[in-house]
Amino acid sequence: MDLRNAIHRARRALREDGRLHLVAVSSLMVAFLCLGVALSAVGNLSRVADRVRESARMTIYLRDGAGDADVAELRAALAESHEVRSVELVTAAQAREQLAATTPSGGDLAQLPADVFPASIEVQLRPELGADHLDALALRLRRSPAVDDVETYRTFFSRLDSLLAAGRTGAAALALLVLVCVLAVVGNTIRLAVAGRRDEIEVLKLCGATDGFVRAPFLVEGAAQGLAASLLATLLLAIGWSLVRGPADATLGALAGLRLELLSPLVLVALVVSGGVAGALGSALSLRRYLAV
Repeated sequence: MDLRNAIHRARRALREDGRLHLVAVSSLMVAFLCLGVALSAVGNLSRVADRVRESARMTIYLRDGAGDADVAELRAALAESHEVRSVELVTAAQAREQLAATTPSGGDLAQLPADVFPASIEVQLRPELGADHLDALALRLRRSPAVDDVETYRTFFSRLDSLLAAGRTGAAALALLVLVCVLAVVGNTIRLAVAGRRDEIEVLKLCGATDGFVRAPFLVEGAAQGLAASLLATLLLAIGWSLVRGPADATLGALAGLRLELLSPLVLVALVVSGGVAGALGSALSLRRYLAV
């Protein structure tokens, strides 16, 4: 098969059936754009989850009237533990100030007496600490006479992992749906193109054209449709990203201490290439069914 000749014939066909191919590319572009947004969202959610896990922490709420000696002994024991990176005492007054600074009704909260807010010890744990060791540490701490309760944030991490797993499953399902969409749209477009060039195909066959010679431009057209759609979707994704990145970074940076990122260059290239491959596959499947050569 002469690739140069196939590309030349495919370009001529794309010009002649420009409206048909434009509709197909527009439809596929929306599908790839949705996939790119989903992959980007899942990637950033995964980065947030990793950041949260790295900042593993535990909050130890102290009993009302806990003695200074008991609290000091508890802090010293935590500081000496190999499972702990840092220990910080948060008094009732400091807890009131922190809550008032992070809530819209902070002015009202600041008027409340300090003893309404529990004093606590914020413990920064080592990221490699396993769940079993975390539970064992929390159990030991609850036995201390100065401790009222221990918050390990296990429920939060479980929900975060479930959300991340659901996001990845949804992205995989969307990728499969986009593949089916590409096969269907490209297949129908090529079928219409074959029907429109039936006379030309018959003439080529009468002149001795091989099956590969007849099929080649249609394969190039299908690949071009998928490639153009995925490339345009990637460009639109980058443009949209540049518009929303500033406000998003301001919000996420304050919450998680990191900046949003677009898909990595390797993923973007894979997205574009996959569009071309899926388009060629859709064309090939359509040709096997509708082009008897």
